[in-house]
Amino acid sequence: MSEEILFEIKDLTKSFDVGKKKALKAVDGISLQIKRGETFGLVGESGCGKSTLGRTLVRVYEPTSGQILYKGKDITKLRGQEAKKYASEVQMIFQDPYASLNPRMTIGDIIKEGMKIHHLGNEKERTERMYELLELVGLSREHALRFPYEFSGGQRQRVGIARALAVNPEFIVCDEPISALDVSIQAQIINLLKELQQKLGLTLLFIAHDLSVVRYISDRVGVMYLGSLVEVAEADELWLNPIHPYTRGLLSAIPQPDPHAEQAKTRKLLEGDVPSPIDLPVGCKFAGRCPYANSKKEEGVPKLTEIGGGHQVACFCIKELLGTLDGGNF
Repeated sequence: MSEEILFEIKDLTKSFDVGKKKALKAVDGISLQIKRGETFGLVGESGCGKSTLGRTLVRVYEPTSGQILYKGKDITKLRGQEAKKYASEVQMIFQDPYASLNPRMTIGDIIKEGMKIHHLGNEKERTERMYELLELVGLSREHALRFPYEFSGGQRQRVGIARALAVNPEFIVCDEPISALDVSIQAQIINLLKELQQKLGLTLLFIAHDLSVVRYISDRVGVMYLGSLVEVAEADELWLNPIHPYTRGLLSAIPQPDPHAEQAKTRKLLEGDVPSPIDLPVGCKFAGRCPYANSKKEEGVPKLTEIGGGHQVACFCIKELLGTLDGGNF
């Protein structure tokens, strides 16, 4: 992993109109850097805006405000050939491997479609490339003439990965690519993604709910809450020294394989309800669930603050929280 910044996101916001002059802020003022060659994991509760952020990066959605810089260029200003080139360099693997594949097309045609759109090679070269990709993701040449319904969930996700790789991307958004798969198949897909990243030099944004999987595959991890990042750190650092109360609550909920360790573990339960994203509270969004909220009164919204070693936390009570570290007993 290099130190070169591939993506730089500055104060990004994505809102959706929900009627009655109200807007839902799915992504609310996120600033983030993603380095070339790394896997950046993104975790948080359902509805926190993880997938919306990923889809905004690939321009499925256009941002409401803010900037997304890719190799130093604002992607919202790309037009013509520049926009088409960006579309080939930034791809996505979707959560549902069946819904994301055209049921009327053969697997071979699905993989070759992107190559045709971007005018990569002639028909013979595209076919050979398609066969290479099938073998690269653990399928065989004979699968090219079959249709999506003839495959298992894990095989369909392999097809989705091959399709994303067909146009030689540099960056891939993995939007919960294993959540719809059996546990035994999840491990195969995760190991395949790690292998492909190392072999092809890819940069990944890995979005998931399974925190153990995120730790295994990610170099750095960002924790989202109601559209905002509350903590960013290297994966091992986040697990060993979580600072934000929300991060601590998430990590304490991870089940332990040892029943004795699970029973002895001290859970950090989060009280209160998640506020409505349509009617967000003023100031810190987590204040209503935070045990430290009354110890310090602040105005405005907490911003990510560096506490050392690339570890960033968005909280008004960082000093109090640093004093409560317990060596990562999660």
